[in-house]
Amino acid sequence: MFFQIIHPTEVLKPYITRYVFVRAEGSTDTMAPPTDDPRFVNGKHVQQLLPNFGGFVFMRNATADFNGVHSDGMVLFGPTQENILLTTLSGWFEGMMLDFEPGGMHALLGIDLQQLAGKVITVQEYGDQGLLQLDRIFKSVPSEQDIAPLLDAFFIGHLPHKKDMNYARLRKAIIACDQQKDITSAAKMASAAYLGERQFLRVFRSYVGIPPKQYMRLRRFHRALESMQQQADTHKTIDLMDIALRNGYYDLSHMALEFQQMGCVSPSHFRMLGIPLTADFSIFFA
Repeated sequence: MFFQIIHPTEVLKPYITRYVFVRAEGSTDTMAPPTDDPRFVNGKHVQQLLPNFGGFVFMRNATADFNGVHSDGMVLFGPTQENILLTTLSGWFEGMMLDFEPGGMHALLGIDLQQLAGKVITVQEYGDQGLLQLDRIFKSVPSEQDIAPLLDAFFIGHLPHKKDMNYARLRKAIIACDQQKDITSAAKMASAAYLGERQFLRVFRSYVGIPPKQYMRLRRFHRALESMQQQADTHKTIDLMDIALRNGYYDLSHMALEFQQMGCVSPSHFRMLGIPLTADFSIFFA
């Protein structure tokens, strides 16, 4: 498995977190998946996409199943607090994932995340001609280094011509929520955005796709994963209780319940799956 994280150009960073290029080793003809590897089931490569805020997955040279949605090209998925199981039928996968900042997909492309929440749809089903053209470009450009500038150019062309005040206020509330532990309710987030609570809830659902309470829960789960990664990078013993308390959980049992519900494993099991986090997990969370 090869993967590379490529960051978008500076002007796009408020909207897009990163591009992640991933390629399975071998080829469709020669690859023989190991039968004892849990990532493979009956010769099919299985990838768990963790709960996320929505994004795109481009593919080439592969046909995949996303929770029952079959595609041989680009798919769009909305914010979800459940796992998405990506299964490639041949065991071979080559593609790129776009990880958007909360609200970034709506700001750039006008996609109503509330309508997309919990769903996976193909680019053909969505029907946007610009995204269909982008899918064709991805399939024709073999190098991850060459495709990143094309993605940058596409999204720069979709930057809002006028300042999107709703997005600016939303970002202000999200940044405040991430930096200040006392912002723990929709009312406090609305105050940080200088909006009334009802107006803020409407804007938040349209741009982010889920209510603020669910957003804060998902953000907390991601922060716990990132804390595990940071401790692993320093080669220190991973203190799960410390991670739980620092990221807003009541105790370790509370974090363990959240991991079971959102990651399908316990924190200790997740840690055993590969720290530093393996490509199979690290590339699919924000």
